[in-house]
Amino acid sequence: MTEGKPGASDELEAAAARVRELSEQVIAQAKTNGLAWLEGYERVLRNLLDLEEQAAKGTGTEWVTTLATAHANFVRETSEVFFGAMRDQLRR
Repeated sequence: MTEGKPGASDELEAAAARVRELSEQVIAQAKTNGLAWLEGYERVLRNLLDLEEQAAKGTGTEWVTTLATAHANFVRETSEVFFGAMRDQLRR
């Protein structure tokens, strides 16, 4: 198909190179945006867990405080693993 047109092969290769370069830029930007979103989500979660614990302490009931603290610690520990894995994936 491109046999009759000199330089068509070069044009196709150049177009393919531009598409590859653009794809790499899109992927890099998506990773950057993903990391920013992940960090923001981590901050929100941390603040909500702190609020949960403070609210429980405000009740003055020991078992409520203990339960809220146990829940907050569980969520913190499991989310650290999850967020760490996500961060590793986005940095590749």
